Amino acid sequence: MSFTIGKMFHVVHVTESLAPLDAFYDEVFSPVRGMMDGNFSPRDLRDGSLLGIGDSIMESMAPSDVPGADTFPVGRFQKRFGRHLHSLAWYCTGVGELWDAVAAAGIRVVSPTGERPETGDFYTHPKDTLTQLEFYERREDMPHPVDLRWEDGWDERWAASPNPLGIVRMAYQTVVTDDVDRGLRVFVEALGCEPIHSGSSPVTGTESVYVAVGPESVVEIAVPTDPASLAAQDFGRFGESCHAVGWEVRDLEVAAAHLKECGVGIVARDDETLVTDPADTFGAVFRFTTWRVPGDPRD
Repeated sequence: MSFTIGKMFHVVHVTESLAPLDAFYDEVFSPVRGMMDGNFSPRDLRDGSLLGIGDSIMESMAPSDVPGADTFPVGRFQKRFGRHLHSLAWYCTGVGELWDAVAAAGIRVVSPTGERPETGDFYTHPKDTLTQLEFYERREDMPHPVDLRWEDGWDERWAASPNPLGIVRMAYQTVVTDDVDRGLRVFVEALGCEPIHSGSSPVTGTESVYVAVGPESVVEIAVPTDPASLAAQDFGRFGESCHAVGWEVRDLEVAAAHLKECGVGIVARDDETLVTDPADTFGAVFRFTTWRVPGDPRD
């Protein structure tokens, strides 16, 4: 292929107002800040922050408090989904060629200019890719956004941070569907990703295929099997979407104790994984786990 998918850029988490969501992340995750904090985008009429957590970035986001923001994409998403995980983004090279490959697979795509990009970013239509996907070709002369993970000393900076949950890395991101083959057509056939593992989980109530996306991330394509599970409830309300983020932690009991201290409930757990109550986490489903996906490209 004439393109490559690289490091994961971020996972977007949307709510109605940015400051309370940022405060939640500060209390529960103690992220590294200084990349983008409370940024207003006049293009998108949204406020957002980039929060460094382990090897990854969460982008907290909300429609801005300005007239018309509810008619722009973030505002429309928030009106429909409320508090929810929004999308997944990766760095890439050959962004124009990637656009071509995705479009050739019948996936609708859009860029900020409306044209095929030669650099910068483009976005898929979420109904064509289980959730919205963003691909961004980074150039050294692009001053914004600043991603501290590209700078020397990031690992040491994270190691020196409070990290109260004991996070090692983002383990995987979960999208829910009722058709795993459709998910594989997106990630394997269109994007050239590699299936690395399949299995079921009683604690999450899903049957899943995991795919390696680039050299540093794993996406779980999950089909709900337990009607009472959060995955089934999410799919029942919204259909296909970005459902959960899994975090690898050093010690599950340490993570559980910190979550309890922060008032975050746990709705399911086994010896390796716990699942938080989205009512306490601004609508996001977080999983904390000591399990590693077999075949993870980082191992």
